[in-house]
Amino acid sequence: MNRALVLGGGGVTGIAWEIGMLSGLLAAGVDVRDADVVIGTSAGAFVGAACASGYDIEQLYVEQFQADAAEVSASASQDTVAAWLQAYTVGGADRDLVGAEFGKLAKAQPEPVSAESRRKVVESRLVTQDWPATLKVTAIDADTGQLHVFDKLAGVELVDAVSASGAVPGVWPLQRIDGRDWIDGGMVSAANAYLADGYDRVVVVAPMPWSFGQVPGAIEDVEALNGNGVATLLAPDELSMAAIGPNPYDPDRRAPAASAGREQAQRVAAEVAATWGIAEAR
Repeated sequence: MNRALVLGGGGVTGIAWEIGMLSGLLAAGVDVRDADVVIGTSAGAFVGAACASGYDIEQLYVEQFQADAAEVSASASQDTVAAWLQAYTVGGADRDLVGAEFGKLAKAQPEPVSAESRRKVVESRLVTQDWPATLKVTAIDADTGQLHVFDKLAGVELVDAVSASGAVPGVWPLQRIDGRDWIDGGMVSAANAYLADGYDRVVVVAPMPWSFGQVPGAIEDVEALNGNGVATLLAPDELSMAAIGPNPYDPDRRAPAASAGREQAQRVAAEVAATWGIAEAR
């Protein structure tokens, strides 16, 4: 039996909700941090680094209720959202083409927020600077549009890989690594759950589970994964969606998002325990 934990994107509120979800599962006796692989995309890259490094999830949950001076309130403008929709229209079902369109958008506005401010945000959110052995982080090459997976063997600093994974075009600046520009790994698929294909047991925690344009999202990916193994999708329910709010980049929503995630976890713990191969949740 091998197990994969997939953590999807969803902004700073997605980070908080995922942490709440993991904290609630842990309280119910379901610890998914012992996964053979942790696949993190955007927000999930931050949470994945904490999970894979063995960081105290309860402490991380408490931190969601504390002010963080490094956080920057951001939002996607109407023009930015319109440009995103156009990228999905042009790219269609071709992941690489969609990614390349987003790369063009990012290059046209390389620093919607200063790189220095963004760096402080990333460093503040990361609980470790060392690559955990089981962690994989996704990002998209801004020129080719291809999704790339960074890991401990890639020779890239964790802070750079995570920053690249969350570099949302029009919201956060491009990330330069080894002479190439990188953007958010979730611009084509917010969770990239299909990367867990081949694992027997998969838990996907996705604040944004739906598809974008013609490219499948976590919902479709989990349906496909269930054809080869056992997979469970954890997505915000109605109460969690209300707590998260309309702007995923609003740090003021961290606390309610985390609280809602923890409460929702209690309601799904038994299902996750069964998927993970644990006898039962408590």
